[in-house]
Amino acid sequence: MEQAPSGGQGPKRRKPNRIIDLDIKRSIGAISSTEYKRRAIINEINYVAYALHKTSLPAIYINPMSTGAPNYVQDDILGMEVDPRESKRLLVISRYNSVAIYNVSQNVQIFDQMKRMTIPHDPIDNNGSPNSAHWLWDGTVFTVCTMDSVHFWDSFTCKIIETVKMRTKVLNHVMAAKKYSYNKYVAVTGVEGHVFMIDMMHGIVVMTMRNIEKKPIRAIHWHPTNELQYVTGNDNGNIYLWDIRFQRDFVFKFKNEDSFSVSTSHTNPVIGLRFYNDGNSVISVDNKGCIKTWEVSTGHLRPNHYESVPLCDLNKNHIFKDYQFAVTENLKEDIVFLPSKRGMRIFDIESGEHLPFSNDIPLPMNCATYDSKRFCVYGGSNDLIKLWRPERKIID
Repeated sequence: MEQAPSGGQGPKRRKPNRIIDLDIKRSIGAISSTEYKRRAIINEINYVAYALHKTSLPAIYINPMSTGAPNYVQDDILGMEVDPRESKRLLVISRYNSVAIYNVSQNVQIFDQMKRMTIPHDPIDNNGSPNSAHWLWDGTVFTVCTMDSVHFWDSFTCKIIETVKMRTKVLNHVMAAKKYSYNKYVAVTGVEGHVFMIDMMHGIVVMTMRNIEKKPIRAIHWHPTNELQYVTGNDNGNIYLWDIRFQRDFVFKFKNEDSFSVSTSHTNPVIGLRFYNDGNSVISVDNKGCIKTWEVSTGHLRPNHYESVPLCDLNKNHIFKDYQFAVTENLKEDIVFLPSKRGMRIFDIESGEHLPFSNDIPLPMNCATYDSKRFCVYGGSNDLIKLWRPERKIID
């Protein structure tokens, strides 16, 4: 039995942790470990800056579609996603019919290709350009989508284990299945405006969500916590919330609270959207770079105003893929990473305030993916992989 200290007092109690904000030299009181971690992550991200010496090597290859003499081309990056399990591999798809896995371990200076695979010929698209690629939650499988098929690859052997042929021209897909999901779905969008659900366990389409507008859907994102819901953005400029329990109709259309039902969510085609704030809000981008945010509970436009993002030529002209940008998703004060024609535009979604080193390089960026374990962002610039990571610098 523990003896009481002299003086008759009981055991000393541990004082609650008090956190000091070192930037403004004041106490912010006693907070939970979860809240402390959230604030620490935000503080790290606030110092995200372009890592000049972290890059991949130029990717010049023979055009697989050329005939006669070899035709060497710059294989522009179209999309990427970091390995969700260890953050050591980066999945990259490129314009000329290829998918590659890069080593992006923390200690490497040059991002080397670990493996590069040729995607099977697509009879619909002579160029064979893939439009999207995603990892399964445990990193054992990845998917690559072309205009006629969804290919499932074993990430260790880098061999195709299943191909699902689609009856429409495919524009995008998302991995709806998560570790504890009851339904193991992959959602696929196409030019006719439908969304097809592929059951990963059986390799077949088991459900079709029919879009009443029949306009191409390039933008789709699955809810981060509700496995039954997702959002789409179409070429009419409309954004819809869907629930897989109701196949024949959408839940609602996102619009300005004061507008009529016939008004569109965006004036121009929607090319990218993401959930953030734990799935309570959505941020969207149209093909002119206009940015809007929405409340998921009501479908109403939030009262934020943002400067349009200047898109690079690839994102302005490529009509068969979405605009791949990234968000932090679950930090309350979430950050968005928008590829632009001059670096990466990075800002706080709620305030619209740009981070200190946002948009700081004269390079066009095609796409972005966020690594939630290392709080860094990878981007594709032409055929090169670039990195933004936390680096504390003195700001004058």
